[in-house]
Amino acid sequence: MSDLEEQQPGVSRRTVAKAMAWSVPAVALAVPAPAYAASPGIITLTGTGCKLPGNSSPVFKGYAFRATITNTTNAAISITITDITLGGEDLGNVSIVRLSPCSNLGTNTFIVPANSTFEVALVTQNAASSENGTLLVSYTVDGAPDQATATAAGLPPIQGNSCKAFSNAEQTCIVTAV
Repeated sequence: MSDLEEQQPGVSRRTVAKAMAWSVPAVALAVPAPAYAASPGIITLTGTGCKLPGNSSPVFKGYAFRATITNTTNAAISITITDITLGGEDLGNVSIVRLSPCSNLGTNTFIVPANSTFEVALVTQNAASSENGTLLVSYTVDGAPDQATATAAGLPPIQGNSCKAFSNAEQTCIVTAV
């Protein structure tokens, strides 16, 4: 303090400001993120599959792709497949067939039980072309967007012995469950 300044009794404004800065509680917002938000891949594609050509089954001119579905949370989750393309071509709606035990989980939307992993076939119908390429599945998990991709190559017809992506029992399951 200089000789020109007169000392005031009491607490200075500077002292009050410093005290306030230390006394204001920090407010932290904790917004719970879903457990699956940080989990890698609810749907994991292998890139393997088979064509459903001609009249080989009730579902025709489509594909069956193998995928693994994993839910590592303690709650059931809802998955909706919003888009599935192969080489940029839209494959339309998809039926989800659980391979063991064989059951149709639904078309586009299905529930995955808590703490579960199982194999499915993603079955499409009326594909525009019969080509190989990048398989892209866009989906939501309880409304949050996610994607899975794989390279699909060498997709043989599902009938006969050339389809190695699925066992004979799984091929029968796919054809009958859709």
